[in-house]
Amino acid sequence: TARKIEVERMDKRIEVPPAQDELSELALTFNHMLDRLERGFNQQQRFVSDASHELRTPVTVILGYSDLLARWGRSDAKILEEGITSIRSEAEDMQDLIEKLLFLARADQKRQILHKDFVHLDELVDDAVRKMKLVAKEHTVQIAVNEPGIIYADPATMRQMMRIFLENAVKYTPAGGHIAVSSRRLPEKGCMELTFADDGIGIAQEDKDKIFERFYRADSARTKKAGSIGGTGLGLSIASWIAEQHEIEIAVESELDKGTKFILTIPLAEDDESDTSDKEG
Repeated sequence: TARKIEVERMDKRIEVPPAQDELSELALTFNHMLDRLERGFNQQQRFVSDASHELRTPVTVILGYSDLLARWGRSDAKILEEGITSIRSEAEDMQDLIEKLLFLARADQKRQILHKDFVHLDELVDDAVRKMKLVAKEHTVQIAVNEPGIIYADPATMRQMMRIFLENAVKYTPAGGHIAVSSRRLPEKGCMELTFADDGIGIAQEDKDKIFERFYRADSARTKKAGSIGGTGLGLSIASWIAEQHEIEIAVESELDKGTKFILTIPLAEDDESDTSDKEG
């Protein structure tokens, strides 16, 4: 049976003998290993297929506009401008997708290096919201509460995670909507509670458990309510990985047409601010 099992046919398993001996234990262990290999292989196949699909669309658009420019771009200024703008937009989307794929590839191979240190969460929140306000001009982005607290984390990936949640809120909230960020210190629980809340289109109950899967998107019929929604379906997967590396728990509260709230429970650093300053001294 072991010799018959190939990569293309990983559904076979070794028959486990009825006797509870070393041979049956070996067969169970072997079958368990095959289960894990099959899941990993299927996941890899799906990942490659999804990535190829995501890259095919912008490449097709770029080739289409290249042909358009070659035929009429030299004589028609309007077509020239439209073509250059569209090609640049698609190229930027491809670059974003490739960077996210590389991040996840490094994470899967345990090569994504984190440089953790004692950092002030309130400063990271201020910085993330301030930058989002510059680009989300059709939305109201504000900090409701931002209490001080020190965490032990990698500042770069923490900023990346916050940006992902903010961009996600803006993406699924129609123009004129509101995004509120709150950071509260819960010393009795030894943590900070960071929330990102919006009044956007919300998430259906059946989709809530799937939104952190790679390339997963909710039903396109619902997302039309927020206008033309792009994205790669990788942002929340990256945010989930970053949270896991920092022992951060993520909870989701959402209701269709009423909005979504992501609640992050972030462990406070073992050392208080005063202890940290003593250690530095």
